Amino acid sequence: MAWPWLACLAVVGVACAGCENRVGDGPPGAFDDAALGDAGVLDSGVDDLGSAADLDVPFDGGGDQGVTSPDSGVAPAEVAPEALPLADGASSVTLAAGAERLYRVEVPRGEHVGFRLDFTPTNAAVTMTVERYDGVGPAYLGLTNGGRGIRTLAVFEPQAARTYWVRLTTTTALTGALNVTRTPFADGPECLGDCDRLLQLPLPIDPAVDGYDWTPSTVMRYQFGRRDLLMLVRFAGQSMAAAGYAPFIPEDFSQWDGETPGTDTGSLRHASHQRGKDVDISLYGLDGEAPWRTYCQLMYVDGRECVAGTVTNYDGYANARMFAAFYQSGRVTRAFLDRALIPPTGDGADDAVLDGSVDAALRPLYSDGVHLQHWPNHDNHIHVRVSEDPYP
Repeated sequence: MAWPWLACLAVVGVACAGCENRVGDGPPGAFDDAALGDAGVLDSGVDDLGSAADLDVPFDGGGDQGVTSPDSGVAPAEVAPEALPLADGASSVTLAAGAERLYRVEVPRGEHVGFRLDFTPTNAAVTMTVERYDGVGPAYLGLTNGGRGIRTLAVFEPQAARTYWVRLTTTTALTGALNVTRTPFADGPECLGDCDRLLQLPLPIDPAVDGYDWTPSTVMRYQFGRRDLLMLVRFAGQSMAAAGYAPFIPEDFSQWDGETPGTDTGSLRHASHQRGKDVDISLYGLDGEAPWRTYCQLMYVDGRECVAGTVTNYDGYANARMFAAFYQSGRVTRAFLDRALIPPTGDGADDAVLDGSVDAALRPLYSDGVHLQHWPNHDNHIHVRVSEDPYP
């Protein structure tokens, strides 16, 4: 489908330090008919995913990803015996058309592990899937099948050692290298070192506990952010999950190489999002859910903007709580939201301060015109940017 108003959008230069010139912002494919998500689905629709959560509940396999308690740990050798051990660094891969290959990887507690397949021909139709031991066998976590010559996925084990499998399937012959990169990682609201390291957002083990999820429109190779930004996204997700909210959906961070998403295809999805400092996150409605959806009637000027007085189903209180999880770090330099959504967010922050769920010291950030400021195309998500300055 061709969106008629796309022809009216243009990248307009604005004399504003740090401002963005939007190129149809997120979830990026919702406004770019040429964009494909990693499930091979046109990014023109958004699934309504999520359920209530409790952070105190262990990863016990109650969700639809089939995970079990951390005690199930490392899989016995007889589980998926056909799997090849996958060494750290680069492993050569050659696959015939129609072939499938399974690799086994052990992931210790507190380790972020990134998987990257580089291959030729770059248009080969290959899918990379990651599976996690659930106490019985491999349980599916996520996949990527988009991009020319590259596939990337990442996992993180916060509680105990765990066995993972990487599965490659292809309908066309290819050769390449499958890389494994291990990085120590810890959850929390504050980064203590190596904060600008570019890492891929790990697949959620249980969205109802991690507090974030992905959809068929998510492009995995565009899910790379600074370590500190990934920590904040995970902290915000866990905080909202603990409060009983459904998972939110983070879409574009930066490309795997730190460039603006879409640089690899020659069709930029943003005018910023470089070096892993930016992320787009879906917003909560009054139903407690956070799929990608607009919260107002729209008009089109230099981009989408809410028509005054048309905001509906927007939960200012829930979003104020979610934003506070980022603000409390002291590292957020600015955030973008439609002007019509800012006042109800401020009202929600007032309520959250009264009940103690938001620190009163953070309240000025909701109305200073910087940490929450209007920019077109933000009727359905918030754009959060963290500082690239060195930490004190």
